[in-house]
Amino acid sequence: MTEQTDREAPVYDPHTRDLSPERAYELYGELRERCPVAHGEKYGGYWALSRYEDVRAAAMDHDGYSSTGGVYVPAVSDHRFPPIDYDPPEHEKFRKLIAPLTSAAAANQMEPRIQATVDRLVGKFLEAGEAELVEGLAIPLPLDVITQLYDLGPEQADEIRAYSLDFLEHASDDEGRKVIGRVCDYWVRLFAQRRDEPGDDFISQLLAINDELGVNDETLANMMFILTYAGHDSTALGLSNVLLYLAEHPEAQQRLIDEPKLIPTAIEEILRYETPLHWFPRQLTADACMAGQRMSAGDRVMLLFASANRDARVFENPDEVVIDRKPNKHLAFGAGIHSCPGMPLAKAEIRVAVRTLLERIPGFRINGDVERTNPLEGGGRHLGVRRLPVTW
Repeated sequence: MTEQTDREAPVYDPHTRDLSPERAYELYGELRERCPVAHGEKYGGYWALSRYEDVRAAAMDHDGYSSTGGVYVPAVSDHRFPPIDYDPPEHEKFRKLIAPLTSAAAANQMEPRIQATVDRLVGKFLEAGEAELVEGLAIPLPLDVITQLYDLGPEQADEIRAYSLDFLEHASDDEGRKVIGRVCDYWVRLFAQRRDEPGDDFISQLLAINDELGVNDETLANMMFILTYAGHDSTALGLSNVLLYLAEHPEAQQRLIDEPKLIPTAIEEILRYETPLHWFPRQLTADACMAGQRMSAGDRVMLLFASANRDARVFENPDEVVIDRKPNKHLAFGAGIHSCPGMPLAKAEIRVAVRTLLERIPGFRINGDVERTNPLEGGGRHLGVRRLPVTW
């Protein structure tokens, strides 16, 4: 990141190597106060919105702020990822396809299986008195849940995690395209297998629904790539952020043990405070003006959700976790038609995991070096935890 002088406006560049969580939130504060609609020259040029009011307004306006320009800046694929890279009416078609996986009803139905997975994972380290909670729980939980829904085995779960790590490393460079190509070929082969031998699983249901909708396999494969990759890694980031905060704040743990009904509220608040995915892009379909800044049709616009979630104009004491904060209209899962489709399932997984840990290993605390995500991971969007050693 270039040095800023008093006369220079701050610039947000998601691909800079020094964008640690601390620096990111410091920069967001500078942007909100000094340059709420900031311009960057790289990657073909883009605007960055940092205030809650502006970010939410853009997220809700899918007519003016289109998602068809792609979810990455710069692009990592020549194809679009459904449903996140589509606007109505195509968007509704893809949301219908994934409804069996992403609805609140599906999440409620999955909760016993989520609980069984959490119990199994916690049981592996319960007697040891110590654990590393990212590899031991935060990653395998959503990965196990999603592969159960797909009716895939442990070996295939390992393959999904391996390609996700490969993509996380290369989402900021051209190698990411090759990763996506290999993974989409995998899904096309799996579609053929499930058509020959359908089962009672999400992929078989998706293909049956698609008999009516007629989406081609290449497009379905791109959808499965982003759905599977985001469906486990984003949840892992959210869960690990929540667990890190609780491990560092024994008073917060005790309050949730004393008042377990506050667990969902506390999770929402920690996700506001430590947003797992910091930004998503849009593309203007017409000239627009926001915070006095004129932007032109075709311009790329980054919606800085993590910055919006720390805006003092909306959240009192935004740089503190207020366990019982209400109301809490945070944007950790986005807003509008492109809010995270896996939100109900992700919330269920995080809630069950937190509740179980507080019941079975109360008082867990940091026991070694915590490792945060690389600032370039996931195309410069992911800021979370990759290693969380605890003891109790």
